Amino acid sequence: MIDKIIKALQSQPVSDYLLRDVQKETVELFFIKKNLDMRRAENVRDCSVTVYLDFEKEGSSCRGEASFTVGPSFSEEEILEKCRKAYLSAGFVANPHYELPSGTKSDCVTVESDLAGMSLEEAAGRMVQALFAPDHSEDLLGGQTFSQLDSRSCAFLNSAELFVEKTTCRIINSRGVDVSYVKYNVNGEFVAQCKKPQDVETYEHFSYDTLDTAGLSELVERTLRMTEDRALAGTMPATGIYDVLLSDEYAAEIFRFYLERGAGHTIYQHMSDYRVGDFIQGKLEEVTGPLLNLDYEPTEPYSYEGLAMNTLPCIRDGIFCNIHGSARFCQYLGVKETGVYSKISCHPGDVDFEEMKKRPGLYVVNFSDFQMDSSSGNFGGEIRLAYLNNGETITPVTGGSANGSIFEAQKSFVFSKETQALPAFRGPKGVLLKQVAVAGADDSRT
Repeated sequence: MIDKIIKALQSQPVSDYLLRDVQKETVELFFIKKNLDMRRAENVRDCSVTVYLDFEKEGSSCRGEASFTVGPSFSEEEILEKCRKAYLSAGFVANPHYELPSGTKSDCVTVESDLAGMSLEEAAGRMVQALFAPDHSEDLLGGQTFSQLDSRSCAFLNSAELFVEKTTCRIINSRGVDVSYVKYNVNGEFVAQCKKPQDVETYEHFSYDTLDTAGLSELVERTLRMTEDRALAGTMPATGIYDVLLSDEYAAEIFRFYLERGAGHTIYQHMSDYRVGDFIQGKLEEVTGPLLNLDYEPTEPYSYEGLAMNTLPCIRDGIFCNIHGSARFCQYLGVKETGVYSKISCHPGDVDFEEMKKRPGLYVVNFSDFQMDSSSGNFGGEIRLAYLNNGETITPVTGGSANGSIFEAQKSFVFSKETQALPAFRGPKGVLLKQVAVAGADDSRT
């Protein structure tokens, strides 16, 4: 297929081209409760092609581009027709000129993972066991269990989907780049349900690049317990200002702000004011928490364009160090071409996570839709379940919303010394945000 595409491209007056050939083998399992409802195996291959056209417009050098996808069943005539259409379309895109990465060639690299040493079927079987191991609902008399808070009906897994994937990717361009890699991944989702005292459900997704059976079982166990507590929660937190503790994916979401603010396209398009050498935590004298130390981390050996990717400093002691981005935006900004990163890491703190949970405040464990806006710096979401600690008792609460600004929060972060590793984040498991506004119940009406 690659040879047919290159032949078609060379027959057209394109200036450059980029090919990304991806073959994905998957084992897919679908469950209703603990019963296997459907099993499916797929082997899909597609090649995404981008063509580039150089031209002059109003005295300026421009480089247009257009993309299309080719499958194994495409004939030479179909590929040639797509090339022609892409060539014509590229002429309408007047980006300032830039060069593609050049000259990189290497043997195929396998991303280190214990998944590489077993079949997809074996990996799926072991992860399925981990998925359902914490669900003991069928073994409990009368469907009842107990926790530290109160007796409650037992949560169970209502449904689940699990996918084990092997991805083989080859990247080729007209400037001599020819690199490839193999990567493994386990991902999926599940829904936990608790029917009494009220019927509630909690959706959760997961993704691992290793055979992390312990991590998946822990996630399921935590979600089941969370769902039971949410079924018990009947009150909203009172409106006010709280210290808010976030963990797991919500802690990771906070740091997405720095990943996006450091991206070349956001800086070039003036959606970010980050400049290398700037202190980004406001005024140094106002910072009462730790100075930030963050790194960009690669999730693949090569970027979409074939650039080799390695761990790269993002922020050191609160000072912005490096812009990350595609060849296009890095050249526009006059910085080293790095590739686009999708993962960031943060140095942990020195406070026990369990100690953080004992502090007065609101520990939010489930939002309906928590978001971090990288342009405004605002974060927030609607609270599905939180634990309100008034200094004496801990009460599960639901409803209301928490909203704040990263520009204020980053001055007084508190990080746990325990860490976590997620697909897009590696760093402290818990992040405490001080003085966050919570809209909840109005005490004047109660």
